[in-house]
Amino acid sequence: MKQKIINIVGIFFLVIGITLLLYPEIISYLKQKQSDQTVKELTQRRSKRKQDDLLYQKAVCYNRKIFKEKQAGLKDVFSYRSVPIVLRNEKNTFGYIKIPKMKQKLPLYLGATMENMRKGAAIMGQTSLPVGQKDSNCVIAAHRGYRGIPYFRDIEQLKTGDQVIIRNPWERLDYRVTKIKVIDPYDMDKILIQKGKDMVTLLTCHPYRGHGRYRYVVYCMRNHGQKIRKQKEDR
Repeated sequence: MKQKIINIVGIFFLVIGITLLLYPEIISYLKQKQSDQTVKELTQRRSKRKQDDLLYQKAVCYNRKIFKEKQAGLKDVFSYRSVPIVLRNEKNTFGYIKIPKMKQKLPLYLGATMENMRKGAAIMGQTSLPVGQKDSNCVIAAHRGYRGIPYFRDIEQLKTGDQVIIRNPWERLDYRVTKIKVIDPYDMDKILIQKGKDMVTLLTCHPYRGHGRYRYVVYCMRNHGQKIRKQKEDR
């Protein structure tokens, strides 16, 4: 009887041990599945013609407004959490980003809040929305991995000329990496709109295995089939 109890207790602790070992993997799997499902829903969603869509018109007006005001609302890092426009969909997504080199496809949320950053990539407040217009720079932030999901963990794999795809509610937009920099978190002037350019900028903490005191920034320019001229990386 005593040996039987010992065996049961042993099996119990063995199961607990295995569960604890597998817990991070289980959480990672569930979160990745949730992210993949969100992207799948976004892919299948059908929107009206952008010219007839009030959301598109609001996005264009918002982009023009912050450019005209020289992004005056970008006062500190807390500005990044602001949500520029109210979305109709319940998940607060504005499409998704696909980075083939990193094998990542992530939903795009509005506002770099902690909650949004846990779920995927976030369009930083007071930066442009990705609708394919000039005088815009959509700054997209993501963690360098969160609970087993890579997110922007492998961002250092990106090189000049690599492809970054944005799928907004109406169309696909193709961008190419043009420059890479490491900046201070408070260097907000490094992520501002550049006149006449249609840009997407990827941003994450740096270094990966450290306290992330800097920001790793990847600048991307809208690609219409032209070749991207290589620029020296500033790290």
